Amino acid sequence: MRYIVSNIQMKAAEADCDARFISYSEMMNNAGNAVAKKIIESYKPCLTAVMCGSGNNGGDGFVIARLLGERGFRVRTVLVNGEPHTDCAREHFGKLNKENVYLFNEEKQRCTAFVQNAKIVVDCVFGTGFHGELPAHIAELLTAANNRPVRVAVDVPSGVNSNTGEHDPRCFKATETHVLAAMKKGLLNPEALELCGEIIPQDIGIDQSCYKEFEAIFGGGFSRGVLPPRTSGAHKGTFGRLLNIAGSLSYSGAAVMSTRAALRSGTGLCTLAAPVSTVKALTGTLIENTFLPLPETPDGFINENAQNVLTEFLPKMTAVAIGSGLGNSENTRKLTEYIIRNVQCPIIIDADGINSIADNINVLKERTGDEGGRRETIITPHPLEFSRISGLSVAEIQRDRIGAARSFAAEYGVTVLLKGAYTVVCDSAGDEVSVNTTGSAALAKGGSGDVLTGIIAAMLAQGIPPYIAASSGAYCHGYAADLLCRTMHPAAILASDIIDVLPEVFTNDAPLI
Repeated sequence: MRYIVSNIQMKAAEADCDARFISYSEMMNNAGNAVAKKIIESYKPCLTAVMCGSGNNGGDGFVIARLLGERGFRVRTVLVNGEPHTDCAREHFGKLNKENVYLFNEEKQRCTAFVQNAKIVVDCVFGTGFHGELPAHIAELLTAANNRPVRVAVDVPSGVNSNTGEHDPRCFKATETHVLAAMKKGLLNPEALELCGEIIPQDIGIDQSCYKEFEAIFGGGFSRGVLPPRTSGAHKGTFGRLLNIAGSLSYSGAAVMSTRAALRSGTGLCTLAAPVSTVKALTGTLIENTFLPLPETPDGFINENAQNVLTEFLPKMTAVAIGSGLGNSENTRKLTEYIIRNVQCPIIIDADGINSIADNINVLKERTGDEGGRRETIITPHPLEFSRISGLSVAEIQRDRIGAARSFAAEYGVTVLLKGAYTVVCDSAGDEVSVNTTGSAALAKGGSGDVLTGIIAAMLAQGIPPYIAASSGAYCHGYAADLLCRTMHPAAILASDIIDVLPEVFTNDAPLI
């Protein structure tokens, strides 16, 4: 298990590890070994510039430079801020061959030339210690480094605040970032994430017990293993009854994708409740589910009488999904609020279901059970939808996705799945948070959210608790995209392709970060 931490939490974990397990020097040596090993495995020996600061991040760089040199890389070590100031960094600097070590403030032109000509540039200048603005001379060096083909950041790209994700525009722009021990909270800021390139977690020997406090679980342990076993005595009713309220004449694809994804994800019985014209259009496309035609407006959206048709069906269901492709209308609002107030089983609200209640979001607090407790609810907004219901700007949300999701979940008593790169999932108490590590830009296409809703809804229908269903659904959804990217260009992948590869996701062991 990996954790997401603030700088203070990381320092506390390191101090506890130093006191009880391995020393700071050993952690530094482990960090340098891990990064050097990956570079040696990935690239042939070549001219490599290792830029080192005067703190502990520079110490990691000294280990890397020494090990790469031993394996035939032509290493030039540039001391960006002079010789090391910390005991650990000085210790590892002492083991480094000084023949190819250069002080930037004494040989600026020569050091810049090394960086400009290197195939690989390793950034060990600031690490987690940066905030504010870059000194002009360092910014100039980093600008030169950003033109090189392979740019390796160690822990955090220099110029990026690892607590907030704020950054100097002249910062190091990595092609890969080797995150040491735990994921740094600020790197989840989408703007910072763009500067990291590929995220490569590296173990440096800190025992899990050293993390007394952390922001969230990075990756968790959620996979297709949560699906109930298929025993010989089971029948279709064993695996739940899902009612999927989705679609309209304009957005019939959303109904198709959410329904097919639910069926592929194990729900025993699925009923699609959709406007009459949508049902007529889809009867030849969807054949494994049943239909519940709903009264509609002249333009093919649900009308005000839809809830009357649903009332007798709702008590039979083990989960209800609402929102995909319904259209954001007053009738959608009324139906969504009715579902929130009256459905006893777990529900998942997506897309237009979320948008429709944005002006009356307190309705979520009315989802109470017979004894006053809140019934189980999942919401799945993307940042703009979350902005509408939370009152936060998109920028505020993206600056602290974990904090925003946690605060909303605790206030409204719902499990929050905040979509985006590294999807955030928070339980309804605001206590447990996980950040999903699977997926790619292949999911940045219409219909992907409908597929995710179907997967999670199926898991809810099978009795999987909301936080586990949401976390597992996000993991499987992203892993399906990862599988497809092995054989298809991300731009060519369709949301329906995600559904088609789900059987492989549920069959194979998926790697966990």
